[in-house]
Amino acid sequence: MIVSGMIWLGACVGNIASPFFYRTEQAPTYQLGIGSILVANCIELALFFVLRYSFKWENKRKEQQRAALRDAGDGTADELNATAFNDLTDKENPNFEYVY
Repeated sequence: MIVSGMIWLGACVGNIASPFFYRTEQAPTYQLGIGSILVANCIELALFFVLRYSFKWENKRKEQQRAALRDAGDGTADELNATAFNDLTDKENPNFEYVY
């Protein structure tokens, strides 16, 4: 819900701010408007890679955590699958994996 709200807020702010980048004196090329779109797309691409690698890093950390639970004898399949119905966050649930 929070991520959906953040995406919606970003879309609304973008829709409010974007007309101000298209100045009539720059017609028909609109350098500032096109430049703002390029900058926004570059930021989006950078955020994509940041999130992708942070998800990969977090998945590796979770796999190490699951391996430690199995080595300690606390990680049988039944015990690890029991977390599916607990009220745990993604940080608390050792079985949660990010999909990227």
